[in-house]
Amino acid sequence: MKLATKAAFLSKASAAFKRFPFAIIWAILSTIITIVIIEIDTREFTQIKTNLLLVMSLGVSWLIATQFYIEQYKAKSLVWIKIVVVVLLLLFYITLPSSPDSVTVGYIRWVIFMIAGHLTLFFAPFVTVWHPKAYWNYLGNMMIAIARSALFSGVLYLGLVLAMLAVRYLFDISIKEIRYAELFVVCLGVVNTWVYLSDFPKEIQHNIGLHFHKAIEVFVKFILIPLAALYILILYVYAVKIVLQWELPKGWVSYLIIALAALLFLIQFIMHPVRITHDSSIIRKFQPLSYWLFLPLLFLFYVAIYKRIADYGITESRYFLIVIAIFITGAMTYLIFSRKKQLRYLPMALAVSALLSSFGFWGAFSVSERSQTRQFEQVYKKFKEAKLNSALVSAEDYKRFLSISNFLIDHKALHRTENILGYNPTASTTELTAWSLRKNVMDSLQISVEKKTNLNTRRYFRRGERQVLNISGYDYYKEVSFESSSSITNPQEINDYQFLLEQNPSKIMVTKNEVIILEIPLGTFTQELLERPLKNRDVLNKDFNVRGENKIIAVQLHFDSITLETIESTPSISYMRAEVLLKQKDD
Repeated sequence: MKLATKAAFLSKASAAFKRFPFAIIWAILSTIITIVIIEIDTREFTQIKTNLLLVMSLGVSWLIATQFYIEQYKAKSLVWIKIVVVVLLLLFYITLPSSPDSVTVGYIRWVIFMIAGHLTLFFAPFVTVWHPKAYWNYLGNMMIAIARSALFSGVLYLGLVLAMLAVRYLFDISIKEIRYAELFVVCLGVVNTWVYLSDFPKEIQHNIGLHFHKAIEVFVKFILIPLAALYILILYVYAVKIVLQWELPKGWVSYLIIALAALLFLIQFIMHPVRITHDSSIIRKFQPLSYWLFLPLLFLFYVAIYKRIADYGITESRYFLIVIAIFITGAMTYLIFSRKKQLRYLPMALAVSALLSSFGFWGAFSVSERSQTRQFEQVYKKFKEAKLNSALVSAEDYKRFLSISNFLIDHKALHRTENILGYNPTASTTELTAWSLRKNVMDSLQISVEKKTNLNTRRYFRRGERQVLNISGYDYYKEVSFESSSSITNPQEINDYQFLLEQNPSKIMVTKNEVIILEIPLGTFTQELLERPLKNRDVLNKDFNVRGENKIIAVQLHFDSITLETIESTPSISYMRAEVLLKQKDD
C-alpha cells in the first residue's frame, strides 16, 4: 500500500482549490468573520452577528453545487453562475432583519435555502446527464467524503485541544476559553470543507464501475428493511384502531409516516443499481410491495393534516407538512409506475418545492398569514357574539386569540386585521404586542374571560424568615403582587415603570409610557419548579429568583409566593408575590 506523502497531500489540496475556488474562499472568509464575531462581544453587534453567520453558513453548499453543475458543460465561461450565486447570497443578507424583532420569517427562509442548497448537491452533477450507476457512485463518494472530512477535522480538533490543555496545565500558560471555540470554527470551516472537496473525481458522470459491498447488503437486509416493515405494521394496526373506534387520527402519526417514507427512499437509493438482479428475494420484492402498502397510509397522513388545519388554520409548519405530503405522494407514484426510476428527480423536486415555498402569494408566508388572518376573524366574531349575549369569552378562544395575535405580530402582518377590527392596530404604535392588542380589543368590547376549570394548580411559598437582600447597585426596591388576569388593568409601578405578569407564555413585562422596555421570560423557571423532587416541592428557597437586564434597566425578582397553573401540559404563573430590585441605567 502506497503511503500518502507531503507532496501528494499538497497536490490534492491545490487541486481542490483550483476546482472549487469560490467555495473554499467563501469557507475561509466565513471562518475569519466568525472568529472576529467571537472576539467582538457587544450587545449592539448581536443582530449583525446573527445575519452574517446565517449567510456565511449558507454559501458553501450552494457554491459546491454550482461547480458540480458547471462541470457538466465542460465550459469555463459559466463561471458567471457562481458570481450570480454570490450576489444572491448578498441580497439575502440585505433582506434579513436589522433588529431582533420579528426575525421568524428570515430564519425560516434561511432554513429553506439551507435545505435546498444541500438537496441540490444530490443532483447538481446530473441535471443534464443521467446514468444510474454513476449517480449511485456519486452518492457513495459523497457519503465517504462526509465521513472522511468529519473524521479528519474531528481528530485534528480533539488533538489540538488536548495539546492546548497540556500547555495550560503543565506550564501554567493562560489560554482564553474562546480559543477553543475559534479552533473549532477553523477545523469545521476550513479543514472540514477542504478535506471534503479534495477527493471528488472530476469525471463524475463517467464513473460507472459498480462496487457493491457485502456490508451494505447486510445493513439493508437486516436493519433497514425490518425497521420499515415494523413501521408499516404499526401504522396498519393504528389504522384498524381508528376505524374500529371511529376517531380521527392523531397529528403525531404524520411524523411516523414521514419517517417511513424517508426509510423507503433510503433503501431505494442504496439498492437502486442491484435491486432487480440481486440474489436475495427479500431485496428484490420488498420495494415494489412496500410502496403499494404505503399508498393507503397516505389517507391517514392527509386526514391528520386536515384535522390540524381545520382546527387552527395554516402556519408555516403545516404548510411544509402539506408540501411534504404532496412530494411523498408524487415520489411513491413515480417509483411504482416509472420504468427508468431516475432518482435524481426526487431531490430535484423537493429542492424546487422548497425554493418555490419561500416567496410569492403561493408561498408559505403569504398563505399562512392569510389563513391566520381568517382565524383571527373567526375568534373576533366569537368575541363580538359574547358581547351581544353578555357572556364571557371561553378560555380556549382567549388562548387562540393570543396565539394568532402573536403570529401576526411576529410576521409584521397585523395590518391585515384592519378590515376586521375597523381600525389599523399598528397605526398608533410600532411596539404593539399580543397582550396590548388583547387589552384594546377586550376593553373596546367590554368583555371578560371565563374562569378556567379543571386546572392543575400548584402553590409555592418561601418558608421561614426572609433572606436579607443585598440591594447595593440598585436604585429602587418594592414588594409587588398581582394576578395575571388583572395585571394588565392594574400593573405594579416602580418609578414610572409598569410591571405586568403575562401568562401565555409566562413572562414579566416592564413597560414605560406603553412602550416595552424589558421582557423577562419565566418558561425555564416554571419548568424547574415542576421538575423539583417531591420532598419540599412546594418550598421556595433562595435560589428561585430571576433577573433581567438590558442597556436601559436591570431587574431582580425574589419570589415569596407563586401559583402555577398547568393547562394541557403547559405551565404558567397565574399569581406571584415578589420583592423587586430595579436599577435605571443611563439612556
